[in-house]
Amino acid sequence: MPKYHLLHDYNEMGDDALGDQALHVADKMDGNPNFINPPIKAADLRTAANGFIAAVAVCRDGTTQDTLHKNALRAALMAMLDQLITYVELTANNNPEVMKSSGFNLASTTSTKPAPVGDVTIAGVTNPATGSLGLILDMGPNVWGVEVQVSTAPGVWVAAGYFTDPRNVTPVGLTPGTMYAIRVRVHGSWNQVSDWSDPVSHMVM
Repeated sequence: MPKYHLLHDYNEMGDDALGDQALHVADKMDGNPNFINPPIKAADLRTAANGFIAAVAVCRDGTTQDTLHKNALRAALMAMLDQLITYVELTANNNPEVMKSSGFNLASTTSTKPAPVGDVTIAGVTNPATGSLGLILDMGPNVWGVEVQVSTAPGVWVAAGYFTDPRNVTPVGLTPGTMYAIRVRVHGSWNQVSDWSDPVSHMVM
């Protein structure tokens, strides 16, 4: 019997699609007899999705702070979906019909090999706001998350965040006026992890 998996494709969705997908999952999980005790209640997921959708609307004509707020809500929403999808896979006990009833998308079973996560390169760095850096990355399509480390001393690397939206990798809480070395690695399906990228240096404003 094949091993079934659910897709983490919401990580790659645009803001509008992500909000709609989260609402779809909330509707499918609400009162679903297959999932009695989910770690995230359907009502809480629906509230988070609606809050994110509202923040996306504000962000279209908003400030940099509005964008940072929207990105924070996006990360929180995807973290909720990550908890739910793990729960669904464990609870469904490899039953594809039960898995699909959750509202998540079922992965194809035509291939047993995971899509390769590939390598990653930091193509550019911006200063979106005080104490933060915006990373522009060159990577393949099969990335589920991006891990960032920074350094201010040779050989000493410090975690600077894990980002589930590869298009919004923005470490925050950094010290203005400080030159940081930055490196990243990407995570994909079946626990794939790339090598660390070559480091680049950039000053935080």
